[in-house]
Amino acid sequence: MTPARGTSSSPRREARTTPTLYLVRHGKARNRERWDTADSERPLTKRGVEQSRVIAKHLVDLGGREPSRVLSSPAVRCRQTVGPLASACKLDVVETEWLDEGSDGDYAFEQLRKLTVRLDPSSGAGGPVAACTHGDVIWTILERLARLGVDLGRGAGAPKGGVWIIGTTASTVLHASLFEPAIERVDPSEKTAHT
Repeated sequence: MTPARGTSSSPRREARTTPTLYLVRHGKARNRERWDTADSERPLTKRGVEQSRVIAKHLVDLGGREPSRVLSSPAVRCRQTVGPLASACKLDVVETEWLDEGSDGDYAFEQLRKLTVRLDPSSGAGGPVAACTHGDVIWTILERLARLGVDLGRGAGAPKGGVWIIGTTASTVLHASLFEPAIERVDPSEKTAHT
């Protein structure tokens, strides 16, 4: 029997994808020096809330593949940053201690890489992993990527509300690029120290 025109007798191949990690730094938060309770409870400012909305829209629209898991440091500012993304994808935010400020960035990256390869296989079944953490953890990860020879572009950094889009496999990192939400300053009083 001959297959009908336009069909094939061989199985269809699924589109291949690169396992992708969205590494998010929390949005603009209240000033650390003016905050008188636990630092982990510091919330986002209005600007930070707007950054979280832009991040969610961008990552949901990116390549037509919604995240399959959303992880966060236990800090309120991190949970608030990825909350809109998780809601848009109908997912819960999964808190993990190894994304908290002061954590070992190398360990965090290995955990994220393993999870990304498992939840976003190259077969295309699944989706990227999004993880929100702090500047110190991201800097450690960026330094590691640079040592691996990954081109981080000019002026690579860890801006508040920035998202590193990292393509990886179990054995290597393929590419990394930074997305920064374009937000106009909401309130001049939101100038804060490094957090």
